[in-house]
Amino acid sequence: MNRTDIVKMVERLYTATGAAAFFEQPDVKIAAADDPLFGRFKTVIGPRHWTPQEALERKFPGAVAKSVISWVLPVCRRARETNRTETERPSIEWAAVRSFGEIMNEEMRSQMAALLTEAGFPTTAPHLDQREVYPAPGWDVKNFTSSWSERHVAFVAGAGTFGLSAGLITEHGVAIRLGSVVTTLELEPNTRPYGDDPFAWCTRCGACRRRCPGHAIGEEFSDRDKPGCARYCVEKLSPDRAQRYGWLNRALGCALCQTAVPCEYQRPR
Repeated sequence: MNRTDIVKMVERLYTATGAAAFFEQPDVKIAAADDPLFGRFKTVIGPRHWTPQEALERKFPGAVAKSVISWVLPVCRRARETNRTETERPSIEWAAVRSFGEIMNEEMRSQMAALLTEAGFPTTAPHLDQREVYPAPGWDVKNFTSSWSERHVAFVAGAGTFGLSAGLITEHGVAIRLGSVVTTLELEPNTRPYGDDPFAWCTRCGACRRRCPGHAIGEEFSDRDKPGCARYCVEKLSPDRAQRYGWLNRALGCALCQTAVPCEYQRPR
């Protein structure tokens, strides 16, 4: 099994799970499981962030992680276009991508792990495995960190770099969702076109900062106010979600910073 086979598997799942209703064609990237950057995330993100090896061993003790398969799902054009005109809350189409498109992405993770494991390569989807351990004693919710950051994983795999909003700017822009699995299958990793610079593709134009209704984006990368972003979503989006959006009990994200900006659907040049 090689890279071509993996790309075909992701593309089949993209269609089979219904993700095609919410996203454009996926872009697949691969990282080596022993890439040194994964170890650095225990400092950058937090000590509870898993390395690929730690994530795989939780599900398959004794297995050796070889590759991390990461995919980018660009948000569909209709959702992006409707969200551009909003100034306080996401459009219904964009909210549906976050609430229901991500469910399809979760199915892609789950099925990808199952298919590769069935083929003889033990594989796990760490993003889904987090549900088994958090919240846990000592968990610092104020820092809004996790055990598996899809954005940081995609950065290692060569998919893109971070912007002022903390979103990942890819060749398909920042209006995306991400997924990944860790596997024992050894694959040739992608080369990072930006080296190890986590902010190489951000021009610091400030468009995302001006779009943020919660004032949670600053002039520097370190100024990102993640609790402030979450607070805005809870206070402004949740109270009338049934009346405005028509559904309950699904995550909503503002994401105005991801549309009507130069990096919405492409990497700024």
